[in-house]
Amino acid sequence: MYQYSLPFFIGLFEGAITTAPKDEDPDKRIENLNAEFTESLYRNICRSLFEKDKMIFSFLLCSKLNAIDAKEFRFLLTGGVVM
Repeated sequence: MYQYSLPFFIGLFEGAITTAPKDEDPDKRIENLNAEFTESLYRNICRSLFEKDKMIFSFLLCSKLNAIDAKEFRFLLTGGVVM
């Protein structure tokens, strides 16, 4: 069973703050922080996962980030059956 602590996530977030590209525009800075934190989270979590669990973690992360098109997601859920 995988368990990650709050200090683990705080460390990732603080690391993202220091490594994300700086920008004067607050919206762009937030975008950079989100991208850096997400990539760091993915790298660090996948490093400690069993190989069989990496694909499901990737799918869950993408679905939570709305990186999967709604039509593709519906196809995955229904198997392409016309309703």
